[in-house]
Amino acid sequence: MVSFNVSKLNYEQRLRILKKAVEKHGKAYIARVCNINLATIYRYLNGQISTIPDEVVDKTLQTLTVEEATDAIYGLKTIDIDPTTALSVIVKAVKDEGFRNFFLSLLFKYLGDYLKQTSQSYIVTEEDVKLFEKIIRETRTKKTADDIIRYLARALADLNNELTPDKLKEYILELSEENKGRARHTAKALKLFIKEVVKLRDSHLAHELYDSFKIPKQKTNYKPISLSLDVLKQIFNTIEDIGAKAFFLILTETGLRVGEVLNLRVDQMDMEHRIIHIMKESETKRAYITFLHESTAKWLKEEYLPYREEFIRRYESNLRKLAEANPDQGINVEEWKSKLFPFREDVLRTEIKITMKKVLGKEFRLYDLRSFFASYLIKQGVSPLIVNLLQGRAPPQQFQILQNHYFVVSDIELQQYYDKHAPRIL
Repeated sequence: MVSFNVSKLNYEQRLRILKKAVEKHGKAYIARVCNINLATIYRYLNGQISTIPDEVVDKTLQTLTVEEATDAIYGLKTIDIDPTTALSVIVKAVKDEGFRNFFLSLLFKYLGDYLKQTSQSYIVTEEDVKLFEKIIRETRTKKTADDIIRYLARALADLNNELTPDKLKEYILELSEENKGRARHTAKALKLFIKEVVKLRDSHLAHELYDSFKIPKQKTNYKPISLSLDVLKQIFNTIEDIGAKAFFLILTETGLRVGEVLNLRVDQMDMEHRIIHIMKESETKRAYITFLHESTAKWLKEEYLPYREEFIRRYESNLRKLAEANPDQGINVEEWKSKLFPFREDVLRTEIKITMKKVLGKEFRLYDLRSFFASYLIKQGVSPLIVNLLQGRAPPQQFQILQNHYFVVSDIELQQYYDKHAPRIL
C-alpha cells in the first residue's frame, strides 16, 4: 500500500476517499472499520459535517487498493506538458520510492497495453547486423551466408528495422501468401538472427520474438477471420486516436499491405483526384496505384491532415534535438516529416487492437483487412484480375503479360471499379 500523508489532504480529497470506499464496501462496513456509527457516515457523505478526521481517512484508505486510493486523491487531469516536465516526473520516480509506486501503478493501470507493446519491440542496429554477418560468415559457406544475409536485409527493410511479435507474425504470413519459398527462407533467416543476436541483448524478448512466427510449410492452415463491413465501421467509429483511425480507414478501404500504408509519404496522396501513388515494385509485388472514396478524401483533408500537421509541429524540435544528440542512430527528421503516418507503428497497432477487443471481444490481424477487401470485391462480381491490380498482387512479369496481351485497363477504368465496388467506411 502506498503511504499517504493524510494530514495534507484537503476536504474534497477526504470526501472522495470516503465515497470511493463506501461505493466499494458499503456504508455499514466502513462504519465498522472506522469505529463510528452509521449516522456519522451519512453526515460525512451529505456534507453535514465539514471535517473528516485524519484517523477516519487513514482507516478508510486501508480498504482501498493503490489504484483506487490514487484515483480518489488525485483524480485524472488532462494538461499540456513538455518533455522537460515528463523527464522531471521520471527523475522524481527514480529518487522517491513512495512516488515511484504511485506513478507505476497509474502507468500500468492506464497505459498497460502500450507498455506491453513497447516492451515487445526490438530495434535492430547497424552493430547487430554486422555481428550477425560475422557469425554467419564464420559458420556457413560463402553462398549460404550470402543468401541468409540477403533474406535478412530485405526483411529488416520491410520491417523498418523493428521486430515485434505481431509484426513478425503478420510479415511471414503475408510473404507466405505471395511466395512460400521466399517466406521459408526469410523466416529461417529471422529466427537465426533472433537466436544469434537478439538473444545476446535481451533473452526474454528474444524468446517472445522467436516463438511469434513459424517457418511456413508447403501448405498453410491459417484462414483469415470473417469480417463484415458493419463490424469494421463500428471499430472505426470507436477508435479514439485520429492517427489510428486514419490508418485503419486506409487499410480497410484500399486492401493495401500494412507496410505499404506505413511507408506512404504525403506527396503520394493526390487528394484532388483521390489517387494514392504507391509505385512499389519488387520480385513478387506490384502495387503502383490505388484510390480513395470522395468521403474518405474529404475526411482525411478536414480531420486527419490538420491533426498530423499539429503533431509534427509539436514534436519536430524535440526530434531534431534527439537526432543531434544521437548522430549514430541515423534519425532523419525530414523523412519523418514527409511520412503520411509520422507515428510509432506499435502505438497505432495498440490503439486499433484495444478497439477490436471492445467491439469484438478479440483481436484479428491487420493483414486480414487485405483479405476482407479482396473477398468483398469478388462477392460483388469484380474480376480477380481487377482485384489483383487494385491490391498490387500481380508480379511485374505477370502484370506485363496481362497488360500487353490479354487485359488492358486504364487508370480511369480502374478507379471506376473502385468507386463502384470498394468497401466504404464513411
